Amino acid sequence: QKPVALLRLLVDKGFLYDRGKDLSIKYMKDMQFIAAMVPARCPYGVDPRFVRLFNVFSIAFPPEESIRRIYATILETFFTANAFDKSMQGSDLASRCTSVMMDVFNAVVAALPPTPAKFHYIFNLRDLGRITEGIMQVVPDKVNSVAATVRLERHEILRILNDRMVGDEDKAFLNEKIEEAVQKHFAAEAGGALADPILFGDFLPYHTIEDEGPGGDTVRLYEDMTDFNAIKPILDEVVEKYNMANKAMNLVLFDDCLDHVVRVHRLMRLPRGNALLVGVGGSGKQSITRLAAYTAGCDVFSVTLTRGYNEALFREDLKSLYAMIVEKPVAFLFTDNHVADEGFLELINNMLSSGMVPALFEESERDGIASNIRDEAVKKGALDSKEGAWNYYVSKCRDNLHVVLAMSPVGETLRVRCRSFPGMVNNTVIDWFVPWPEQALVSVAGVFLAKEDLPDANRQDIVTHMVLVHQSVMAQSEAFQLQLKRYNYVTPKNYLDFISNYRGVLRDERKKI
Repeated sequence: QKPVALLRLLVDKGFLYDRGKDLSIKYMKDMQFIAAMVPARCPYGVDPRFVRLFNVFSIAFPPEESIRRIYATILETFFTANAFDKSMQGSDLASRCTSVMMDVFNAVVAALPPTPAKFHYIFNLRDLGRITEGIMQVVPDKVNSVAATVRLERHEILRILNDRMVGDEDKAFLNEKIEEAVQKHFAAEAGGALADPILFGDFLPYHTIEDEGPGGDTVRLYEDMTDFNAIKPILDEVVEKYNMANKAMNLVLFDDCLDHVVRVHRLMRLPRGNALLVGVGGSGKQSITRLAAYTAGCDVFSVTLTRGYNEALFREDLKSLYAMIVEKPVAFLFTDNHVADEGFLELINNMLSSGMVPALFEESERDGIASNIRDEAVKKGALDSKEGAWNYYVSKCRDNLHVVLAMSPVGETLRVRCRSFPGMVNNTVIDWFVPWPEQALVSVAGVFLAKEDLPDANRQDIVTHMVLVHQSVMAQSEAFQLQLKRYNYVTPKNYLDFISNYRGVLRDERKKI
């Protein structure tokens, strides 16, 4: 309420007190005030003495018919203006695609409300816009039929809605609603559209583009990458290339890992694509982000905590970040371990919401930045003024910036932070990391034990036993939580430590022989 009291003084009286020794009055001239808020976000209401200073307008949520018409018109214009096949032009396909999207969206909103455990189940028009944006990433060279378009739409719905789901039950419900909607509106194309796995991306020609170098003829096009067997060899080579140029990552690319890499890579290739990766420690959030960024041609920036690291030092690091993103796309990897001060998240929230941190640059620094980029801004159609150049700079930085928040769901911390800083949910695409499936556990153990001298007859049994032990501990932890209401978190890091301890003990015991 303190900021509201300060604003009430400014709006009502037109001045503020300078917090110097003499508390001199500073009058603010030629200013108009426009405020916006979501009523549900303010549980205690707003001071009526503040509200009386405004003309208040209540903006009702648009009726469903209007929403359908908006997105159907956008898709119809896109398919018609970009020389897609005749079967895709006109209002029929756009209208049916919009109906699928709206049917699924309405079912999810009605059946999956936010709860304390599922605080991020906030579905709104932003999600419909992101689904539509994903559909509009394609070109006729790769998607030029009704069947391919329906499959693409299903993929985009899964990325925006399914990836944030916490449990198998919620995911099963969403997939059931998608299947119902596709069968209802695209019965003839349902077979191909509902086939799994479903992976869209633009890195299939990665090595060709790298070999050609800058100015080559091959371009990245968003397309259906068919299955994991098609992308695994490519990403295996990308990992090798990454390890030669950077600190080596010992990454096992099992199917679930590949799925997450494709999801994060998709956001790296979208302007203003930001991600909130939620998973317990050791899930691979940081490694996946670095691999996806490298594959997408983005640099990765993260802060390094030192003793006494505070907001002033964090702001200096952010200045370095903005010097990078004006040149090329950069992924800003920020984990919960980097939150030395909760005030850092306020700055992150501003970056997600507006693309810039308030008062990050001094006036002289802003003038220098605007002057350096002014010619480029004018060529791109910006106003030939200092303010026009600055707005162009902020917009360009926002397009090139990919904020990736890697957070743990353990405890209440993440829920409280997302409530305090809504940009963490509203301005990101959420990818919720579930426990590793059995196939992942087998793959990881197999890769790490491949270097050990084990009898061939017993190797697979040892791997199976490790998987069984880890799954047994997970099952007992769930029973422990149900009976005693206490949590024992079993993470992928525990599994990796288990394998590492086994290898260490094996080496030590062999030395004794």
